[in-house]
Amino acid sequence: MKKLSAVVLLMLGCVTCSKDTYNTKPTLEFKSVNATVFAQPSVVEFKLQCTDKEGDIVDTIWVQRVSKVANCASLSYTDSFLIPDFDPPKNVKVDFVFTYNYGSVTPPTLSACSLADDTSYFRFWMNDKANHTSDTVQSPDLVFLKQ
Repeated sequence: MKKLSAVVLLMLGCVTCSKDTYNTKPTLEFKSVNATVFAQPSVVEFKLQCTDKEGDIVDTIWVQRVSKVANCASLSYTDSFLIPDFDPPKNVKVDFVFTYNYGSVTPPTLSACSLADDTSYFRFWMNDKANHTSDTVQSPDLVFLKQ
């Protein structure tokens, strides 16, 4: 497990208290990805939002890449990141931004398939301090051009 750097995870100024109804189990929502087709080099940016009743979201978030191309199956992986320690309030809403570099040597990177264009999707889920696990959210299919 790695400590999430500011490049990979940006906790925007969206830590808010609200009258919305939040759950004990963290609720994770996939908001967007900046494109669906990526040439080399490209920046891939995922935006997610989390809400939690207790505000104890400072634990772990997982990212899983799943390649749909048989020749590129080695690109599939699951990685986990520690959420940076901060003191969120109860009924917290936090935006997560994951940024990767595709076809670049600058970390964090997404690898290219050497044999063909790749189509992958990404799954995200998280745990809070009380060991509650969010639902798994998924990106649309993304195409990574071999070039």
